Amino acid sequence: MQPPQGSNPQGGYQGGQGFSPSPWDQPPMLNQWVQRPVPGQQTQTGPIAGAPPPPAQIAPDPAMQPGYYGAGGQQMPGAPYANAQQPGDYYEETPAPVSPQSTGYQVPKTGMSRRRRSGPKWGLVALVVAVLAVCGFIVWQMLRPGGTQYGIVKYGSMSASYSGDAVLVRNETVDVQENVSQMDYLVDEGSEVERGDMVATIYTSGFNAKEWTTLKHYRDQIKEYHKLLISGASTDSTLLNLMTQVQSRAMEVQRLVHGAEGSVSDQEKLLKDAMERQQLYIKQKYPDEQKLSRLYDDENTQLQRISTWTKQFAAPANGLVSFYTDGFEKALNMNTYADYSPTEVRAMYNGQVPTLETSITSRNAVDVYRMVRKDKWAVLMLCHDQNRAPANGQTYNLVIESFDNHPLTATVIDSARSGGELLVRLEVNDVSFLPEVMYLRQCQVRLSENVSSLTVPASAIYVQNGRKGIVIETEGGEYWTGVEVTSISDDGMYAYVVPDKPEVVYEGVMVRLF
Repeated sequence: MQPPQGSNPQGGYQGGQGFSPSPWDQPPMLNQWVQRPVPGQQTQTGPIAGAPPPPAQIAPDPAMQPGYYGAGGQQMPGAPYANAQQPGDYYEETPAPVSPQSTGYQVPKTGMSRRRRSGPKWGLVALVVAVLAVCGFIVWQMLRPGGTQYGIVKYGSMSASYSGDAVLVRNETVDVQENVSQMDYLVDEGSEVERGDMVATIYTSGFNAKEWTTLKHYRDQIKEYHKLLISGASTDSTLLNLMTQVQSRAMEVQRLVHGAEGSVSDQEKLLKDAMERQQLYIKQKYPDEQKLSRLYDDENTQLQRISTWTKQFAAPANGLVSFYTDGFEKALNMNTYADYSPTEVRAMYNGQVPTLETSITSRNAVDVYRMVRKDKWAVLMLCHDQNRAPANGQTYNLVIESFDNHPLTATVIDSARSGGELLVRLEVNDVSFLPEVMYLRQCQVRLSENVSSLTVPASAIYVQNGRKGIVIETEGGEYWTGVEVTSISDDGMYAYVVPDKPEVVYEGVMVRLF
């Protein structure tokens, strides 16, 4: 490493162009004494091998001279510093004036940085003091004895969980018929049908099963006469093809009756169509057969006689068909479920069917079938915890007993309290789950969700005219506004609320405590 310009590698610095030597810039070399600079004189340095310095150049005893303390806590000789009074004081300030005649040791550089004491940052201190003063004033206003206390509206999140007894409501209707003596179901139980599909045929009172026996007798005669005519027309390919279709449909119906998969009613309909096409062709082929014509006339007469006792029912809409009812369908459906009080819902949960004043049904009336439309359905939940209600409009996870692995999504429509019961009305849009619950009326349900909501201190709730609310602090003064308390925190300190006026109740608003 090259020495800097103006330096003397043998010891000391020599003045050079553009360089101002200072004995404080470099540590002394081994066995070298450094004399303090005296104004107007040049410092002389030089090695003295093993010899002590001349007495005239030895500085006075350091212990007898004022000085300052270095990084190690050792007192260092030299000119005194104004604030260097304690061991370990690393801070430097302007040194005291040095006498022109005073000389001493030069403190070697150690390579350690020295920190300069800076004055206090009065601006920052003033800001901190102002903030603390404001906060203290607010706390004092809120907590001072005998004064009005206030709280703050905050935004929080809670893990909501509710359970209760429930009554399920579907969008369903029931077709009723009086004086029914017999019913024939044309579709399978639980089938999905479209509007206009034939669902059932009923026979009113007065109809006798002997009428069917008479009709069957005429048809058996027609069938035997057909066989006779067909045997003489073995070369008629059209007739043979129609016969093959009838036989094929009959065999398919027989296979389904013995347990094969498929719809028996659908195959019976196809068989009936094939037989009618065959009969029509034979009528047209043998128009002059008087015996066959007479048998056809007898069959039609008997059918007309039976039709006087017959009524067919077609599906009024797309949906699911069931031939089992529980009596709630007429009184409890999607058009009426919001009209029932918590007490009435409790009675329904216990099995009591509501009585409709506008529906007067004869004792001889029977339910033919019910149509469950593939539409949203509802749940009337009587909460076990009557002090906590789910928030209106909030969506929750809904789990129905025995279907723990099939969580649904339900929306809270509203809630009501009476008779010591808390009723929550929910709607479910998942129509794919209807086949699972179309036979379920009373059950247990559970709601759960992480709900974000505004919170206020529980003591801020103030009841006015029977309505819960809070008193908020505004520039114009204090005034009351209604809130719905959806829940209370576990420690009872905070209430989760939904304000009637979200535009005036929001996070940070001051509320009065009572």
